[in-house]
Amino acid sequence: MTKKVKIGLIGLGSMGSTHLDIYSKLNDVEVIAIADSIQSRLDGSSKAEGNISGQAEGGVVGLNVKKYLDGMDLINNPDIDAVDICVGTDLHFIFVEAALAKNKHVLVEKPLARTYDDAKKIIQLAKQHSSCHVMSAMCLRYWPAWVFLKEAIENNAYGKCLSLNFKRQTSFPGGAFYLDGNQCGGALLDLHVHDTDFINYCLGLPDAVFSQGYKGPSGDFDHVVTNYIFNNNSPLVSSEGSWTMQEGYGFNMSYTANFENGTLSYLLDEDETLKLFVAGSDPEVINLKEGMGYEFEIRTFIAEILAGNKTNFGLLQQAAKTIAIIEAERKSIEKCSIEPVKT
Repeated sequence: MTKKVKIGLIGLGSMGSTHLDIYSKLNDVEVIAIADSIQSRLDGSSKAEGNISGQAEGGVVGLNVKKYLDGMDLINNPDIDAVDICVGTDLHFIFVEAALAKNKHVLVEKPLARTYDDAKKIIQLAKQHSSCHVMSAMCLRYWPAWVFLKEAIENNAYGKCLSLNFKRQTSFPGGAFYLDGNQCGGALLDLHVHDTDFINYCLGLPDAVFSQGYKGPSGDFDHVVTNYIFNNNSPLVSSEGSWTMQEGYGFNMSYTANFENGTLSYLLDEDETLKLFVAGSDPEVINLKEGMGYEFEIRTFIAEILAGNKTNFGLLQQAAKTIAIIEAERKSIEKCSIEPVKT
């Protein structure tokens, strides 16, 4: 009989609900416990919604698992192999610390922590608990259109990459957590972090950043535009993230990558379209692997546990350093200056 990884899931917001949906599709996983501080989420009388069609569609109604109002009580359940942490960003560190203290494997939603200092502490804790697999859920690393882009850059598929531009825009998500910039870090940390992390993952740590932005409903920077400065002949790189769009705007996730011999353009729409433009040819629609990055990151996490693999500290440290980039972006906005990225 195939061993199943027994999961305890903490947090039933949009991401926790999304993860719960994905676990229900996997044969080598059994969710045995869930936790949320909001009773209506536990009993299914209220439910969070996701940004993207197909996200957070299921629910907890009919789910025969142990339910806790306190995530710490879930962590103390000795039957759980791995803890999936989908709580507010400001709580990531304390739950990771508690889960590792109980020798649980850990998947923690993005960003890894609220601050770079806390992210570095998580790295140290993961090293101290080497039998546990710790992974940061940075979904773009696994999203088919972004996987395709990274491979195109690394393989010079269309010649040298000359420029990269990323956009991620939506209306304000609402809710007490997002209204408190001290907890969520504004769109700068909660939303824009996706693209900053992918840039770090794909090209390495930038030498400096120049960012501009303005504050929104969170009281923190909720719209940001950043140029990432590399001193190693890398492409021109920029990204824009915002949750200040007007209500009804929807969710826009896109990129444009210009190469010597082609241009890739991706837009999240009903068909999730990635197109290749080459001079003298008709635009080509690139067929992508079906599915969202959330699913592939979770499949990777479970496969690593079942294989007995240790934490990939290269990837985990990248996720931590992404927060250092974000903090440099914050300083750049505040000072209207080019800021070095310090790690």
